[in-house]
Amino acid sequence: MFVSLSFCEESAVHHRRSAFTLIELLVVIGVIGLLVAILLPAVQNARETSRHAQCTNRLRQIGLALHAYVEKHRVFPPGQVAAYLSRPDQFGAFADPAEARNYQAGNQKSVRQGDQGTSFFLFLMPLLDQAEIYHAWQFTANVHRNGGSLAGGNDPPLVSDEQGQAIYPARAHVPTLYCPSRRSTMLSGSQFVNVQRVDESWSTGGNDFAGCVGSGVGFAFKSGTPYSQQTYLLNADQLSRTVLPGSTNSPFTQAPIHAGVFGVNSRTSLKDISDGTSSTIVVSERRIFRNPAPREGISLEQRTSCDGWAWGGPATLFSTLHQPQPPGNGFGEYFDEAGSEHALGFNVLTADGSVHFMSLNIDLRTWQNLGNMAQGSPVDSF
Repeated sequence: MFVSLSFCEESAVHHRRSAFTLIELLVVIGVIGLLVAILLPAVQNARETSRHAQCTNRLRQIGLALHAYVEKHRVFPPGQVAAYLSRPDQFGAFADPAEARNYQAGNQKSVRQGDQGTSFFLFLMPLLDQAEIYHAWQFTANVHRNGGSLAGGNDPPLVSDEQGQAIYPARAHVPTLYCPSRRSTMLSGSQFVNVQRVDESWSTGGNDFAGCVGSGVGFAFKSGTPYSQQTYLLNADQLSRTVLPGSTNSPFTQAPIHAGVFGVNSRTSLKDISDGTSSTIVVSERRIFRNPAPREGISLEQRTSCDGWAWGGPATLFSTLHQPQPPGNGFGEYFDEAGSEHALGFNVLTADGSVHFMSLNIDLRTWQNLGNMAQGSPVDSF
């Protein structure tokens, strides 16, 4: 009997020692939480490193496409194709982005015959492995007509494939034109619902890169009017009348000291880039306001971003006039700034086809000089 009790007591003691105490359980949970806290930033950093590498590679593909285009045509593609210019303001003429948006529901043509409003990206489609988009594009119609209208409901397609499915090239999904750190589609998690588009019902066809117009004033803002971000196109006489007091040069992007590679109906050749192809930015990641809001002295129009790779002008062009801005809605002032979702900087493509990561802390004058192609003062900052 004594032996039996001892055995039972020993078994009970052994059984009790096989379980965790509350203190031990809390220690284990604490250790696991500490490991997660240590490893999670490393995992996130590894993911961002991968996304950054993808972004760099996509920008490099755009550079290769641009050089292939230049090799064939001897010039860079036009930054924005404008068949019509709006009535000049006090400075001069400008290309109205409404040319891309004009539309009559149920009609086979845009409001004005010959409307275009396309961007330089359209001409790169065959060189970005998107030849079907380029071949489906109807050059007798504008961007809106080439993208259809999901909201209208009465919109016969311009082109159909072999199976009879409608093809709307202007809102085609082109992965190369997205930065993975920002998004993979136009409406990534519905984060860009306050961004203007050719047709507000479109949910594909966005872009995170833009061509450089130079360091001057590139856009007119007509406060109180819809889609007011017109791209200036001033002739030589108009430019001569925009020189500011105490200055010898016009502040607009078409003036030689401020001119970039891209512009309205531009035809820039490599020889025009006299500051050097390695010192001139042609394409950059661009600023996109998710939730624009007016700030003191800055209108809502100036803080409203546009989206769409086919839309020439405010959606696909940027200026080096303003300081590049970090991600987040609380920073930045103008839609035509460079910017990204990368920490501390953003990627740019120079005219020689190379990609560089620019710091957000870059000196403003240096940044402006990098956007100009023939200023006479090349910058070596890479």
